[in-house]
Amino acid sequence: MDEPTTKQLDSILANISSEKQMEQFMELPKVADSFTSFPEYFLSLASVQALTSGELIGRSALERSYYYQVMKGTRQPGRDKVLRLCLAAGLTLRETTRALELSGNAPLYSRRRRDIILTVAINQKAGVIDANLLLDKYGEEPLA
Repeated sequence: MDEPTTKQLDSILANISSEKQMEQFMELPKVADSFTSFPEYFLSLASVQALTSGELIGRSALERSYYYQVMKGTRQPGRDKVLRLCLAAGLTLRETTRALELSGNAPLYSRRRRDIILTVAINQKAGVIDANLLLDKYGEEPLA
């Protein structure tokens, strides 16, 4: 199926009158948010805002100074570090995918064994430790 054109999206949007319809519309492919950086996006999410920085640092097992450098935008996190933060915050697969994209990292790929395991961990709302145990169980490298 082809992606809808902007004109088609504008036409659909013109007829939306409820929040439910709006939410369904935002689920369409190529409807993006306005975020341009990982920290800006990550810190805007409700599940992240529900946690303190200390809780995120503890749950992600990241070094405190590294965490603050990432959140200030002075350090670019690698893929595993972004995944650690997403798991620590309990993000959805969609939120995690967007976080990976904004951080300049590759999305989870459904043909890669390690990524399949990580996707299941995200869907199960597993923490970093549980995700690493699952990776280990199937002979894959833990999150670095």
